Amino acid sequence: MHELLADLAALLRQEIDHYRRLLALARRERGRITKGELPGLTQLVRKKEVITQDLASVEASRASLLDRLAKELGEDRAGLTLARVAGLAPGEMGEALQALLVEFRGVVGQLIAANDINRSLLDQSLTFVRESLALFRTVVNTSPTYGKSGRLGESAPALVALNHTA
Repeated sequence: MHELLADLAALLRQEIDHYRRLLALARRERGRITKGELPGLTQLVRKKEVITQDLASVEASRASLLDRLAKELGEDRAGLTLARVAGLAPGEMGEALQALLVEFRGVVGQLIAANDINRSLLDQSLTFVRESLALFRTVVNTSPTYGKSGRLGESAPALVALNHTA
């Protein structure tokens, strides 16, 4: 069982490393968003996709390892969480797993917060784009006119040329 626990600790370290790399990219992504650097943003997203694919592989290995640990411990796999394994692990191995679990939760929490900030910035950017497009649409739409009665009416659609010189 000690070997399985050591393997679990190694996998957790790999996962933490992947999440730290994603966190660093999310922080760089924030700068790209605020500066409007679309090519740089696209490049960061591709890097995140590669790390995420690697992370999925590590998570699958962890799930497989937890299945083997459940059999070894005689536990139900559905109830065997990382926290439960850390609590059942003897001595120093249990303490090491507890420390890794705290670190894991911290990094994931930071990543969630960074992604929330980036999402908010992107939402604001999209709002600005929509508002800009709405202003442009008012230039292309029909021009308001007032009839003899003083009521607001509409004339035929007109296209206003911007920066037009005669």
